[in-house]
Amino acid sequence: MYVFYQIGISIGMIVVAFAIHILRQATNGNYPFIMFNYLFALSISIGGIFIIVASLAAMQPQNWYTSSPLWKILIVS
Repeated sequence: MYVFYQIGISIGMIVVAFAIHILRQATNGNYPFIMFNYLFALSISIGGIFIIVASLAAMQPQNWYTSSPLWKILIVS
């Protein structure tokens, strides 16, 4: 089961990286498309963060926010 949680965390990080890529490319467009790209990247990144948090919570349901090293990294940043 632990492998599936790691896959979920990896997918969440890929989704957040995709949102960052959209934000970096957003400056090349026209004004209405820039706002659309910002909102689209924001919604994608929030979804990716939810995937990461849900995977961390499912991995260690008891005291999950202090036991996982990845969660400690996310709290610090």
